[in-house]
Amino acid sequence: PQQPASGGVPTATPVAAVTAAAPAAVTGGPADARSLRFDWDEPVAAAVFRRAGALWVIFDKPSEIDIAGLRSAAGNLIRDIEQLPSERASVLRMKTVSGINPGLRRDGLAWILDFRRQALRAQTPIETVAQPNSPIGARLFLPVTEPGNAVVLADPEVGDTLVVVPVIPLGHGVSRIYEYPQARILRTGQGVVFQPRSDDIRVRPLRQGIELTSASGLQISPVTAGVAAETRLGAMRPLTRVFDLKKWGEGGLDSFNKNKQRLQHAVARAKGTSREKARLDLARFFFANGFTAETLGVLRLVAEDRPGILEEPEFRAMRGATNFLMSRLGEARADLYHPSLNDNDEGVFWRAAVRTAEGDPAAGAGDLRRFGAITRPYPKALKMPMALLVAEAAIEIGDIKQATHYLEALSADAPNPAQKSQIDYVEGKLRELAGDFDGAIAKWEEAQDGPHRPSRAKAAVARTELLLKLRRFTDADAIEELEKLRFAWRGDDFEFALLRWLGRLYLNEGDFRNGLRTLRQAATHFRKHEKSPEVTQEMTDAFDRLYLEGEADQLPPITAIALYDEFKELTPAGAKGDEMIRKLADRLVNIDLLDRGAALLDAQVKFRLEGVEKARVGARLATVHILAREYERAMGALDQTEAEGMEEDLAAERRHLRARALIGSERNEDALTILKKDKSMEADLLRGEIHWQAQDWPHAAQVLRRLVRAAEAKPDMPLDGKQGRYVLDLAIALTLSHNQRALDRLRRDYGPAMDAGPFKDAFRLIASSQSVGMIDYRSIAAKVEDVENFQTFMASYRQRLLEQSPSGVN
Repeated sequence: PQQPASGGVPTATPVAAVTAAAPAAVTGGPADARSLRFDWDEPVAAAVFRRAGALWVIFDKPSEIDIAGLRSAAGNLIRDIEQLPSERASVLRMKTVSGINPGLRRDGLAWILDFRRQALRAQTPIETVAQPNSPIGARLFLPVTEPGNAVVLADPEVGDTLVVVPVIPLGHGVSRIYEYPQARILRTGQGVVFQPRSDDIRVRPLRQGIELTSASGLQISPVTAGVAAETRLGAMRPLTRVFDLKKWGEGGLDSFNKNKQRLQHAVARAKGTSREKARLDLARFFFANGFTAETLGVLRLVAEDRPGILEEPEFRAMRGATNFLMSRLGEARADLYHPSLNDNDEGVFWRAAVRTAEGDPAAGAGDLRRFGAITRPYPKALKMPMALLVAEAAIEIGDIKQATHYLEALSADAPNPAQKSQIDYVEGKLRELAGDFDGAIAKWEEAQDGPHRPSRAKAAVARTELLLKLRRFTDADAIEELEKLRFAWRGDDFEFALLRWLGRLYLNEGDFRNGLRTLRQAATHFRKHEKSPEVTQEMTDAFDRLYLEGEADQLPPITAIALYDEFKELTPAGAKGDEMIRKLADRLVNIDLLDRGAALLDAQVKFRLEGVEKARVGARLATVHILAREYERAMGALDQTEAEGMEEDLAAERRHLRARALIGSERNEDALTILKKDKSMEADLLRGEIHWQAQDWPHAAQVLRRLVRAAEAKPDMPLDGKQGRYVLDLAIALTLSHNQRALDRLRRDYGPAMDAGPFKDAFRLIASSQSVGMIDYRSIAAKVEDVENFQTFMASYRQRLLEQSPSGVN
């Protein structure tokens, strides 16, 4: 089976890892369920089904999944979990306790599986439509929007091959098994699964659904004579209507002005109850000729004079259809779903049009296709938009034949240039469905050259999407094309989807500023859009990748900091946000913006943290102040963040920082008092610095002996750089304290090893017997060039602090 690319909007490959949250962290599910959460940074399609005792969970993007985390979160409801290798998808195979199955829900871009005792079933069944006489040959078509990539996998239990197509719409699956000679379609809770019985079948996800064909011809039976006869009888049934548009049109636009004046004059002359009839005649005339705003104006006056007319089906249908044509979908829904229209075919048709325009074409496509003949007697002003809607509905459910029929009829009806542009756009979608990609691109380019602005914009997006899918466009090419459309058509779902897609492309290209800005525009300008929370979640996920997962490290420091300042409202609350702030403080400190790093940490200890965590971050704040030589502020930070219950490591770190600050403030005796009982290597480093600065060489030598031992430097053994530096510093202290005996012993123990290292010449100079009494402390730093300009303990300690994460986050 072939695996073409997804028909959905091209998006970035996920970078963020998929995680399993602990059950307590997953909210909103059943109280008796164990929940597994899979987080993604873009829309990802899913499939869930059972086979041969195993539960399969498949996502159509590859990722390394934390299996240990899943096992921990699942508890004892899941006996075993394994991830099977796949270059195109994330494939999980599970063994659960008998009767335990997942319910599916979404949280932004995340998929959540709630495991408990329940049946695995699809919430919205995906039907299988057999089309033996399709223009591209016999095929099976499963209508579902946004199918993902087809995934081929081997079932290790059964030993055969499956083709799985995950889908994005929640709860859409196949509710029963379909048997065909060349393939079997399995029951699923989410997505579609094909079990091939022939080697030449082809599974193709399309924008409107999933197509199954065969190179040798799909063996599906034509419709039986009985079913065909029943269908013909159904088609022969006269459709129930509300509108008599042929009569209402009064001859159409050829005599429009004359008839309008006549009807307006009739309204002006009418009195009493006859005025309502005259007004309704005028409203019908306007409606039949496509003058929607005028229609609403007249209907408003009619309703003001007699509110009871709101209960009549013709009034409701005309006002609802007019609102629909003006894209006032909420008002249209309120009118068209009035109970008086429940049993009327024309009312059902316009209701389906509303559902489609509201962004659920799958829900409305069936009724639009079934009652599409309603549009045949419509005047051209209404027939063109509504018949185009029927053609698009047929494309959505894969009915190439009906879509072709409607488009041919519309093209033969002498469309004007604007209408021709609309037809070209829909015909491009039809050709894409039929697999004629070059033909689709050509039609969309014709639509782009036409005068109808919405069709120009939609055709440009569709063309760009297809070229990306065919890999004739890069993300950068797509960005260039979509940027031209930012102001082409504004204020509806088109602009929202355009901004969202453009933002994703920018993020995928590493242009985080434009990506986040564009997504923020989508979320801000369309606050009431049902998918606005998903866009906000995408921004949050991108921000997390930048400042929690290290992607901002690839940006110039100033750019990373400016980006954070511009979008700091995306900083999450709680521990996750605290970690993000500390990592940013690290970045600031590492580029010597110590004051800004200190300001971030200071805000944390004052407003966000308590207890031991406050003490930990307070230590890091003191570190930053010490690096900035602000010793009094360092001691103030330590004083303000004292806490009970600290672990010994944290308490020792804070003690050493306080001693370091005291040394910087020239309070050496106080520092030695604090370090009196501290036997650690860090304390000896600080003592050594105090003695060195005071030129107390005997005490400095005592400390350095301990440091040499602590560094595990052994006589007659090779020395690393750190050990060699301590031995050299000890030699200096012994020389300056005139301890020749100890110096001789040091030379015997470590001389050969020092000769093999980078400090060879410096050690020979300082530790030679001829140097005693000749070494001037003030000239050592200039003479010992191989000791990296003779680093003092202060420089060593500073370097050690810089090498560590100032916030304590590694």
